Amino acid sequence: MGDERGDDAAQRRRADVYSSARIGAAAALTIVLVVLLVLDVAVPDYDISPGILLPFLGAILALLGLEALAFWRGVR
Repeated sequence: MGDERGDDAAQRRRADVYSSARIGAAAALTIVLVVLLVLDVAVPDYDISPGILLPFLGAILALLGLEALAFWRGVR
């Protein structure tokens, strides 16, 4: 019975690590997306197609969606 508390604490730490990784990955992808958009606006001949932007946006939304789901379920 004493192991249950240790298991719960280990599971919370693991959830925090996954949460940090998801938020960090979403932040990194957001920075890349912002840089691409700034280049698209600042450089006249630099055109970025939606085929490049949409996967970045989809990955960001998926990572943040997983984080929201974990928060809503009370895992975090």
